[in-house]
Amino acid sequence: MKILSYQEKYKKDFIELNLVWIKKYFKEEPQDVIMLNEVETFLEKGAAVYFAVEQDKAIATCMVVPRDGQVWEICKLATEEHCMGKGAGSAVLTACMNYAKEHGAKKLMIVSNTVLSAAMHLYAKVGFKEVPIDNKEYERVNIQLELSFD
Repeated sequence: MKILSYQEKYKKDFIELNLVWIKKYFKEEPQDVIMLNEVETFLEKGAAVYFAVEQDKAIATCMVVPRDGQVWEICKLATEEHCMGKGAGSAVLTACMNYAKEHGAKKLMIVSNTVLSAAMHLYAKVGFKEVPIDNKEYERVNIQLELSFD
């Protein structure tokens, strides 16, 4: 497994990996459409996307986006279902966390839903803690998490 930063040839995988979990548990929302289809616009503004790749196929992806000040948001974390448990999700999450830290992040935030138990476990494992929800960008959000770099 290789961890690679965004390459256009994996854009279709970025979209499909995310739509699988979104449609399985929720419904696609306007912000999903924008982020997934216009990922290059976010990259131009400082965001990063990483892929875990095996045999030239992306099996996991994660995105990190600069928000206000020194706060960055982890989003669009997805792993191919049959590849869960291989460490691919953890690897792309770590790559995004490191990228944000290297680019001045003092705090990371995530908005998610507790039904996503594998993601909740992963976020807790790397040190994210629950905080009151102040980001209502998505209807599906029922938890917000933060991690500060000290």
